[in-house]
Amino acid sequence: MKTYPKINRILHSLFALLMVAQLINEEFMKRPKLVDGAPRVRTDEQIFFFDMHEWLGVILLVVVALRFMFLLGNPEDTKRLFPFISGERIKGVFADLKEIPGWFTGKLKPPGEDDYLAGFVHGLGLLLGLAMGLTGTAMFVGMDPVYGTMNEFVHTLKEVHEVLGELLLYYVIGHVAMVILHQLKGHRSLQRISPLSKE
Repeated sequence: MKTYPKINRILHSLFALLMVAQLINEEFMKRPKLVDGAPRVRTDEQIFFFDMHEWLGVILLVVVALRFMFLLGNPEDTKRLFPFISGERIKGVFADLKEIPGWFTGKLKPPGEDDYLAGFVHGLGLLLGLAMGLTGTAMFVGMDPVYGTMNEFVHTLKEVHEVLGELLLYYVIGHVAMVILHQLKGHRSLQRISPLSKE
């Protein structure tokens, strides 16, 4: 059974926890905004969760940056996460895609060295996290903290950030669903990626 280096397990867990935390606190926060020329009224809780969202976003960006940093010294890991840089791995992704209908009848192969599609999906998650972190940080820097005003460029990034947030929700749902399917099949996916696991 394939295992991952400890640092990858730690960063993956931090990444997952921060992403889920961001999705949750988004439901309780309210960003600053002008309403009829005055700052809109926000409760202390809404302000707290918005501030938390900003700071967790900065931490998330650091975690993603660290993961990319560790990729620099590992070309095999890079090819696994970003198969479009290898013709062989692109073929593997398409071969794995053809197996998707079998998942619904219980034909889910155990994780291994040839997890082309799984690696690609993890790479997309990293890119999604990076894009969310960069657009969120641009808002953090470029938005007035009281009035919520921002220039046109930052406003465009805000719109992108909101769309990415929707994609993140679907990504997390799909990712968790696949982990559950693998666990039910006895593939021990959680044990393979948990930083607390001895495997």
